[in-house]
This record gives sequence, C-alpha cells and structure tokens, in this order.
Amino acid sequence: MPSAIDIPAQIEQQMEYLFRTRAVFPYMNESAVDHGSFSTAPYYQQEGINIEFRFAKLVTLDQVHAINAIGHWINQNFVIRLCALLEYHGVIPTQDQGRLNENLPGFQDVNIVRRLRNVLAHTSGRYNSTDDVERRLHETMVTHYGVEGVNSAAATEFPLSIDTVLVPMARGCKEYAQAWESGQSG
Repeated sequence: MPSAIDIPAQIEQQMEYLFRTRAVFPYMNESAVDHGSFSTAPYYQQEGINIEFRFAKLVTLDQVHAINAIGHWINQNFVIRLCALLEYHGVIPTQDQGRLNENLPGFQDVNIVRRLRNVLAHTSGRYNSTDDVERRLHETMVTHYGVEGVNSAAATEFPLSIDTVLVPMARGCKEYAQAWESGQSG
C-alpha cells in the first residue's frame, strides 16, 4: 500500500481531472438555448481552463438538460473516486478496522463522502427523498456546505456543485487525511 503522505497530492490530481472534465461539460443555463456558441464558465476560466464551444446548430433545451445531466454524473463519479482513494489508503477504515476518527479536522467531509459514495455507487445515483437514510444525508450536506435554496424533501438530486460542495469536501478530506497520516506515524 502506498504511503499516506501522497494522499493530498492524489486528491489534488482528482480535483484537476474534475475541473478539466467539467470545463468540457459545464453547467449550462437555459439561456444557452437558441445560441450557437458560448465560453466555459468563469469558474473554470479562473482555474486556467478557457474553452469556446461552437455548435453546428443552435442549442436546444434537450441538449442543455443532457449536458447538465452528464456534468452531474461526472460530479458523482468524483465522489466515488475520492472515497475509493481514501479507502485504498486506509483513511476510511473497513468495518473490521474500526471507525472514522470524529476528532480529526475534516471528519464531517470524510463521513459525507463515505455515506454518499455508498448511495451513488449502489443505486442509480438519483436522490430519493422518501428514503430516510438518503434524506438525512441530503440534509447533512445542505447544512454542512451551506447550500442555499434547496429543500431536501422536494429535491431530485444530491447537491454536488463544484464550488460550494465538491471543493470544500475535497479540502476537508485532505485535512482529515493529513491529520490521520500524522497520527499513523506518531
């Protein structure tokens, strides 16, 4: 098993892959309908990724929905990869290895990643507000990441925006991994 020292760098690499992939499949506002071109979102431009999209025909509402669905799927897969990375290094223990350390910084983020991965990897990935486990997880995410304007009872997806959820989630996982690694060497 590789040293835990490189976990933060591996998380950063996963973030880089996420940024580059999502720059190609950015969230599209419905205002893109009936336009033939647009630039990638300012968020990605600030990350140094500036892409100009040109469509052969004007963009349709169905295309906007399809591109947004692909983007959400990419975000879901980032969570699954992040969890797998933490599990591989032993940061997230198996059931017979114990529990997460609630006293380490980033605990809540790692706990959310673990719980969310279980839902995303073992279901269609669609949020089910009638499932108590999923609803509690959704509510935890909304509260922990300060997601505004989301009603967990009416939502159809887990909140997975990059700037308000995934980046803080990854940062918290890095903090936890670093603290966990320090505890392993001491």
